[in-house]
Amino acid sequence: MNSALESFPVVRILNDTAHYEAHQNFIVSLRAQPCANVHSVLAEERCMFVLETEECRESMHYFDYMRFMYCFVDSSNVALFTVAIIGLLLTVAMIMMCILHLTADRYVNSILYVAKSFRLNEYIAGVTLLTYANGLPQVLSNLKHHHTADTELIYNQYMGTAVNQAAFIAAIVILVGRSFYLYPEVMVPNIVALIALPVLIEAFMFVGRVGIIKTVTVFLAYAAFVVALIVSSIAVDRGGDRTRSEIQLKDFEGRLVDIATVVQNQLDQPTVSQQWHMFREAFRCAHWGRKIYIICTVPVRALAMLLLPQVNHQLPQHGWNKYVIIVNVNLYPQLILYTSFGDWLTLKETGYLCLSIVAVTLLLSFFIAITTKNDRKPNFFHCVALFTVFGTSYLAMLLTYEVVAILETLYIIAHISTATFAITILSWGHCFIDLVTCFMLARRGYPRLAFAGCLGGPVFNVLIGLGVVFVVQMVRTGSMIINVRDGMSGPTCAVYLFVSSAGMLLSLLLTRFQARANLALQLLASYAVFLLYIALSEFEVLHGYGTDHNDDGGYFHDQIPDG
Repeated sequence: MNSALESFPVVRILNDTAHYEAHQNFIVSLRAQPCANVHSVLAEERCMFVLETEECRESMHYFDYMRFMYCFVDSSNVALFTVAIIGLLLTVAMIMMCILHLTADRYVNSILYVAKSFRLNEYIAGVTLLTYANGLPQVLSNLKHHHTADTELIYNQYMGTAVNQAAFIAAIVILVGRSFYLYPEVMVPNIVALIALPVLIEAFMFVGRVGIIKTVTVFLAYAAFVVALIVSSIAVDRGGDRTRSEIQLKDFEGRLVDIATVVQNQLDQPTVSQQWHMFREAFRCAHWGRKIYIICTVPVRALAMLLLPQVNHQLPQHGWNKYVIIVNVNLYPQLILYTSFGDWLTLKETGYLCLSIVAVTLLLSFFIAITTKNDRKPNFFHCVALFTVFGTSYLAMLLTYEVVAILETLYIIAHISTATFAITILSWGHCFIDLVTCFMLARRGYPRLAFAGCLGGPVFNVLIGLGVVFVVQMVRTGSMIINVRDGMSGPTCAVYLFVSSAGMLLSLLLTRFQARANLALQLLASYAVFLLYIALSEFEVLHGYGTDHNDDGGYFHDQIPDG
């Protein structure tokens, strides 16, 4: 027996009993160890610990960073290990540049185009289109990667994300959008829902058990929220006042543009050779910081060109090119197949599904080729724009989860508690696309749309995200009642979300629903206090509110049948 493994108490006990069953229990105990215990063993045994511990495998997305740090890098060499950590941080920065490019170049433009095409006002577009595009891939991905029966991490992640969206990102939108008016017919129901959200969900989580009635209640609560939003939006638009909240598209010079009008003197779409020369000229004229950004985003630029159409009301024919669309239609479904179902299906099943997708996409390509012209935008182009919205969001989500995988590795190295990591670093990583999108929308003159997304996102993520997790957990366990827990920081996030939302409503009432810089400073100050409280609780200077003092391994989990 290795001396490093003998440092675990359970191993010393099992060594006293020379039975085969004891060796079996030892293997199970090793695999159930927290991954943070990797620093409790000798340096030469850490690679084996990482490979055998199940929790260390959970931080892997497409690349195993834990194995890289402890099997390929000598963790006992402080200088080399520090260089590897710096390399991971630089990788995070490069991936975030790629997400920034996708958001600024395709995502925001396609959201505005779809909202205008479907005649959505700023509030409906923010709470539905923007919220679903940002939140739905995250919910589906969390559902795919949620293997453990413990709900603490995912609950703290959703609540930390809600706090970040409703406080920090909302404050950024107000500061960037300057002073703008919020219509009380829509804002009051939205903020009231945000106030009631932590009360409802924490009441369910605090009991420790969730059944089918509570799960249905969660879904019905979100349905009631959407219905109230639609009714209040109709109240805003009635009496010929639709222009108050209607989205107005603008060109590069700030002039209003009618999406139904196609400028007659528009030039043809540039060829690949012309785009290459334009790219080279832009790179040559850029300063050094811009050149670094362009170099880092070259891979995602090429990938996005092959996978996604570019929709922009300022481009010729709004970006329509039937040859590019045909290529996108054939390649993008294969990406979804590989990234979503590649590790679920066998090789034979994947092959059959791939052939089925190819047959469908070839038929769709044939339809596009014979029914459309390259110099005329088709009637179904708004569907192409909708595909661009959710396709870009999914691609950005894949990059985001690679960032999250690196951050999980760094949090294990730094030995940060799971709850603190979930409501800070993990929520920041998941909210990066929300931050960039809302910042770009506010900067381009759509602060109400971005602000509505900041308030609608938490409601969708918490209610729908946790509701789906509850349903899946019931299916896996075969029981109509499951065990849940809110962990150490769940109640803290719930209390803060309640207090900050109530303060936001009071501030808007006092300013007659004028979003000003004082509201942004109030939200930023309260968020800073929240982070300070979390930091003091992490270092045990303060006793964290909601601390249950239960170790991760000491909590009773629902028994999920194998296979």
